[in-house]
Amino acid sequence: MDNLAIIQALTGVGLSEKVAHIYVALLGKRRMTISQIAKAANVKRATCYEYIDQLLQRDFVTRVPVGKRMFYSAQNPRKVLSALRQQFNTLENSVEAMEVMHNAAINKPRVVYLEGKREIQHMYADMFKTVGELRSIFPAAVFFENFSEQDYDTYDKALGEHALKSKDLFVRDRFFDKLMDIRRKNGNENKIEKRLPEWFKINVDVLMYSDKVALVSLRDLSATVIENKDIADLFRNMHELMWKSV
Repeated sequence: MDNLAIIQALTGVGLSEKVAHIYVALLGKRRMTISQIAKAANVKRATCYEYIDQLLQRDFVTRVPVGKRMFYSAQNPRKVLSALRQQFNTLENSVEAMEVMHNAAINKPRVVYLEGKREIQHMYADMFKTVGELRSIFPAAVFFENFSEQDYDTYDKALGEHALKSKDLFVRDRFFDKLMDIRRKNGNENKIEKRLPEWFKINVDVLMYSDKVALVSLRDLSATVIENKDIADLFRNMHELMWKSV
């Protein structure tokens, strides 16, 4: 194995290239001073001390005083390998505990609160970037209290511009026919909808997309977005139950 292959192997276990060069230089000598190491590894003397300290901390080299001078020697590579295996074993013993912490962080719901028309529009824009399926429960009459027909037309067109399919439950109100006209005009091949019973009233736009659930209070223009797969799956299942019942 040539020196380049050895250096690549050493960088693979966490040494920087300069530090690896120093260790390789020491392997070919019984012992060396800092000046000799700096020259052999082509590094500055001032930074050579820092690199040597890194090797000392990892037991790759030993320090040997001879009179008033300090010499450095490479540890036997098999001893280095044994130390690395011990470090790996220590890490492996901690993996289970680390995995518990990691999974807890992933599964913990991420909640974002939005307020104002502009923030809600940004949330809708983020939703349209989703690949997959969007499900919604949509109260048109409340939507049009703060948003225009042009706004809805823009949102509806965005559905056709992205790889997103929608499955919408519409509250039965006087705007249902208007929504259908806009959807037909823009093309509805990736959109299906059903109309909810007359008794079903809601003032919140409920959206399920990706691993997120967005609850948009259309009257006070605020929204809560929850990002969590389990919660998103729960809302999707409830939506599917409603879909099959109407």
